[in-house]
Amino acid sequence: MVEDEQKWPPWLKPLLRESFFVQCKLHADLHKSECNMYCLDCVNGALCSVCLHLHEDHRVIQVLVCSFW
Repeated sequence: MVEDEQKWPPWLKPLLRESFFVQCKLHADLHKSECNMYCLDCVNGALCSVCLHLHEDHRVIQVLVCSFW
């Protein structure tokens, strides 16, 4: 089991469990507060564009919606 854990980056499972495209709890009253980003360094929840200033030197990815239908 330990070998399996080392196969994947530590941020992958938390990222896959996260809910995206919801209002940011900290910035719900501001424009562009939809959580569609994730910090791979902090691994502590989805981020909105207003939260990004707290993660300037971090690896942040943007989550996109893909539709195959």
